[in-house]
Amino acid sequence: MSLNYVSHPLIKENVVEDRLYQRNIVNVATKENTLVILPTALGKTVVAALVAVEVLLNNKSKKILMMAPTRPLVLQHRETFKRIINLPENHFIAITGKTTQEKRVKIWNSDSKFYFATPQIVKNDVSNGILNLKDFALLIFDESHRAVKDYAYTEVAKQYAKQCDYPLILALTASPGSDQERIKMVCDSLLIERIEYKTEEDPDVKPYINPINIEVKQVSLPAEYQLVSAIIKGMLNEKLRWLRENNFLKVVVSKTTRKDLIELGEDLRKLLASSSNLGIAYQALAYQSAALTLFHMLEILETQGMYTLRSFLIRIENDDKKSHNLIMKDIRYAEIVKLVFSDPPIEHPKVELLKRIVEEQLTRNKNSRILVFTQYRDTVTHLVEVLKKVNDVRVERFVGQASKTGDEGLSQEKQVEIIEDFRKGNLNVLISTSVGEEGLDIPEVDLVVFYEPIPSEIRYIQRRGRTGRKSPGKVIVLSTTGTTDVAYFFSSYKKVKKMKRIIEQLNLTLQSSKRSKLSYFVDKMTQEDIIALQSSNLEQEDVKKDVKEARIVGDIKANKRQLSTAKKLIYREVLKSGSRGLKIDEIKDKLEEEDIGKEVVEKAVNSLKKGGILKKYDDILKVPYKRIPNARLLNIEVEKVLEGHAIVIVNDRWYAKLYSEDYEGPRYLIKKGSSFKALGELYKSNNSLCVKVRYIIQENNG
Repeated sequence: MSLNYVSHPLIKENVVEDRLYQRNIVNVATKENTLVILPTALGKTVVAALVAVEVLLNNKSKKILMMAPTRPLVLQHRETFKRIINLPENHFIAITGKTTQEKRVKIWNSDSKFYFATPQIVKNDVSNGILNLKDFALLIFDESHRAVKDYAYTEVAKQYAKQCDYPLILALTASPGSDQERIKMVCDSLLIERIEYKTEEDPDVKPYINPINIEVKQVSLPAEYQLVSAIIKGMLNEKLRWLRENNFLKVVVSKTTRKDLIELGEDLRKLLASSSNLGIAYQALAYQSAALTLFHMLEILETQGMYTLRSFLIRIENDDKKSHNLIMKDIRYAEIVKLVFSDPPIEHPKVELLKRIVEEQLTRNKNSRILVFTQYRDTVTHLVEVLKKVNDVRVERFVGQASKTGDEGLSQEKQVEIIEDFRKGNLNVLISTSVGEEGLDIPEVDLVVFYEPIPSEIRYIQRRGRTGRKSPGKVIVLSTTGTTDVAYFFSSYKKVKKMKRIIEQLNLTLQSSKRSKLSYFVDKMTQEDIIALQSSNLEQEDVKKDVKEARIVGDIKANKRQLSTAKKLIYREVLKSGSRGLKIDEIKDKLEEEDIGKEVVEKAVNSLKKGGILKKYDDILKVPYKRIPNARLLNIEVEKVLEGHAIVIVNDRWYAKLYSEDYEGPRYLIKKGSSFKALGELYKSNNSLCVKVRYIIQENNG
């Protein structure tokens, strides 16, 4: 099946596949503040780029700002935009914590069009007065589910609404969560007017996705683990009974969850702030904290294994928390330590199962890439050591930046290096914590393994989305029978379903701002503006050369003006020539009459070719023909020019309205009596026939 590609004056040819669901999102997001919820691998950054160029096309004097939570993600987005958008490299600027304030002042005031930054930098620079958001036609918030409470996104959106006359926001996430209050908070923080939520089941998405096979593999705890589990449960139930008997815990002991204990802790801290009977409240807080620690110990044992539990016990023995002392002075704790620190340690059955899964995958396909997710760094470290002993496995740990005692974090540079090794095949297995779930451009993987299920629908969606991008994917979830693993798996699945219902309800309550179309399109970019923008890098190089040779500012400005004039004249002459094209020698002769030298003509021709505006066939220049979905060849004659639109005759048969926002071509053609051939579409609006002019093929006047 042949692919259709996006045709847009600012998008490189044959680079972006034309996808219906992306087009539908762009149509909405250019008009309203939009929250786009799109599963990983369906092209959130591509959508952002398509919205950005459309907004820029209609706001030629403005800029675009895209924010992401981390420096690697900021740099990744800049590279994607550079790959897609047909503008010189100097129009794509990344700003991170490594950019000095002095340099940022100059960058924010430059003529570049696309800026990429971490939200904290943007917030600080707005606060310090070195950045005014009025210059930006669009702000893009990536991983927008973070826009709650005091996160920097919230303040940036608030200041944008204050400083910009026509603020437009695009928020992107794979999942905003399943809590209605949280989703509403994100929408309120980012002034969202519309939610665009797409799933693999939507008819406009289905043609572009690959199936993902999800398989749950269960293991049972060995007898030694069951013994340790029974001891921990005995200690835990004792603490819960005390809390229940003293009227602090409202839930029956057998039904108490981690969430119940966390909420109890919040209540007890409030009680401590207001109660005169502090003794019993402090004791209750110690029991609550001890119970929470025992819950954690039980979960680590049952879902991770004794290796990870060992590391946790060492850490609690090295601090002097009252709740930890309450656990350690219990005689049963010594028995736990004895069993956990037995030599050799008894492996969790998940470890052996993971080894088999990896071996089988690499046997089926030696070029496979496998990504294993686990919540705990200690488990990451242990699994790396285990898999290093497996034939043909090239494995590395992938964790966050923070370093802990005996556990060094990875710098962002090291993270990028590991991902690149994984992409090239120097590594074929990554064992990752949650840092690998969000945002980072981890390459296509054949298999994703959840070492444990997770109760978060956001993380479930992000983990799963790491496979099935270019071919059918596979996810294997490892689960321990009769433990929190089982509950967590069903919890995340239910939350995904719940999230969809909440979004549908919330969308009905959001209010559109009813933005004025007129205010949006008065600054539309003309074909001449596009030509100048796409060749701006070349002009800068010419200017630098002229400075070195002449050092005369007046001459430099004159040369720049002459080059710009030459490009406009060349483009116009080639348009007039139509399908036959125009010989370069003819162009040089014509421009000599305008007192423009052959050297300037050569530079102008090269600039137009480089920008994709013209194509060279031997010594002939032509306007390149483009394939534009749904567009057909139309002959258009301008009958009358009015405010905001023109009355035109299409194919010598129909009168139609041509609105400024529907016209993509040089401004000089919109005048009474002008005639041209173009690729376009006819449509009806308010019982009037209208036309969209997508691409000029030939000027008929002349």
